[in-house]
Amino acid sequence: MGGYYRFQKRRILMRRRKAFIGLLSFLTLVFIAWVTPSSPAEKSSYRIGVNLELTGPWAEVTRIVKMVMDMEVERMNSMGGINGHPLELLYEDNGFDLGRAAANMTKFTRDKTIHVVIGPFEDNLQATTRAIAEREKITNIIICPSNPMVRGLNQKWAFNIAQSDTIVSQKLVDLSLARKYKKALVFHATLPLAQSLAEYYKKFGEEKGMKVIIAKETHKPTDIDMTPQLIKLKPIIEKEKIDVFYASTAGPPGPIICKNMRALGMKIPILGTHAFGFGFIIAVGGEAMEGVEFGAGKPVVPDQLDENDPVRPVITDLDKRMKARYNVGIDQIAGHAHDAIGLVYDALKRIQGDVTRAKFRDALENTKGLKSCHGIYNYSPTDHDGLSKKDMVFIRIEGGKFKRIKYPGLE
Repeated sequence: MGGYYRFQKRRILMRRRKAFIGLLSFLTLVFIAWVTPSSPAEKSSYRIGVNLELTGPWAEVTRIVKMVMDMEVERMNSMGGINGHPLELLYEDNGFDLGRAAANMTKFTRDKTIHVVIGPFEDNLQATTRAIAEREKITNIIICPSNPMVRGLNQKWAFNIAQSDTIVSQKLVDLSLARKYKKALVFHATLPLAQSLAEYYKKFGEEKGMKVIIAKETHKPTDIDMTPQLIKLKPIIEKEKIDVFYASTAGPPGPIICKNMRALGMKIPILGTHAFGFGFIIAVGGEAMEGVEFGAGKPVVPDQLDENDPVRPVITDLDKRMKARYNVGIDQIAGHAHDAIGLVYDALKRIQGDVTRAKFRDALENTKGLKSCHGIYNYSPTDHDGLSKKDMVFIRIEGGKFKRIKYPGLE
């Protein structure tokens, strides 16, 4: 019996010892937790809807947009995001289809964690998405110039980041006057943007004393040979003693027109739109592009900007980072993508308290002096374009490269 009691006593002592050790361990953990600063909980992301033509005819262009936006968001998040809140891009492909673009926009509006939608890219899709944004009260940042009639609506929730048709046309008229052109013939595409540029060029040119004839002949964005139309235009050029030919178009038709004209022996000077400021234009047009002039965004000539240009450091920095990461330099599209994300980042930084769609819109509208790739942005309740003529430069294609040309008083 004595052995049995001694055994039970040892068991009780062992249990008490284990309980004491357990309690001591628990108290130690509590103490460590008390004296160690707690790490803050991970903050929720600020979500940005992106409605792009990731497939279809604009896929190669929007690929650049996505590359740059991804790179910029990654960089911003590595610096801590917005007060610890990371940025998050949510992509939806509209396939260059109006119905899909509208469906994407509607989907984004229903997600209350999304504060802003960037895109679509192409002009033909923007009127619908802007209308949805206006109805649902969510900011829609437009990448490329939209129909001037739509811009003229002065919608509260839509903001443009590219130069308007009026600014582009005024810049081209300045170039025409500097070159002492008095008579111009305009050959435009059936795109709303091309038609608008033609009409504004005529309006502003004639206000400055030029004679501008808009040809009845037009071309489609899909045309691969404009020789038939150009043959009909040759007599007009000769009869009217036209000084300059304005190809108001975008994409492949631009260099094709130049090649067709030179093949027909038409040596008249050629003006292009800002859409001529892409490397593939020179690649497609070859020698026929020599001497073509136009106004464009500053990213076209990153190394030719004035040393004291306030946006030069922004452009050259993006150019350097793109070459390091993607082995390709900056262009106008890359600049637009950079500026879109930069505007969102800047607006979010200035919001006090919780971020709401209304607060974001108001912050974006109050953007002042933001140095970006395409210029210095200044929005206001009456101006959702943000840029001016001073944010563009004159370009001539020379030796197979883009060369900046200057005219005192017109920069």
